[in-house]
Amino acid sequence: YDAAKINSRIERAVTETRGQIMHYGKELPYSWFHAHAGGVTELPKEALDYKEGNPGYVQVVESPDSDKAPTNVKNWTASFSAADVQAAAKQSGSDVGEITSIAIGEKGESGRAINLLINGESVSAPTLRVNLDSTAMKSTLLTGVKLANGQVTFSGRGYGHGVGMSQWGAYGMAEEGKTYQQIVHHYFKDVGIDTLWE
Repeated sequence: YDAAKINSRIERAVTETRGQIMHYGKELPYSWFHAHAGGVTELPKEALDYKEGNPGYVQVVESPDSDKAPTNVKNWTASFSAADVQAAAKQSGSDVGEITSIAIGEKGESGRAINLLINGESVSAPTLRVNLDSTAMKSTLLTGVKLANGQVTFSGRGYGHGVGMSQWGAYGMAEEGKTYQQIVHHYFKDVGIDTLWE
């Protein structure tokens, strides 16, 4: 959040949606969002290691992420020392020892890594990402992982956990003339939008 970046378009959006809430039946759902879906969203259990299961309002959908997104968000590469990856794995609850092998393990419906196999041991990919550096390892939508010369290099698409609404996807839909209601209903299934106060 940066107060200096509030402009007339933001003020208009706030005014026009004042008092409105998204709901799922009688629940106020988690309105998860992320920067760039890499073309497809994912469920929270798979992408966030979310322990409460997958709520009915979250779904895997194609995300029309805008071409105006930065190149290093659409596709990215991040390298870490094997020692840093080992330490992050230990912090994630897996004491794998010195890394001799690393590979993508199970994948969710979107293709995001649910876990990584480090020395054959399963390590949560979402947790490892956070413990390593989630601004460098931008997502778990991995296209490759390589161990060479004491370095682990991850490559992937998108930025963020991939659950719920993609901000660059919402931007892309807005560019196509879609309303905020259409954008919300694209990313969140069977939700309502109602005005509680004015």
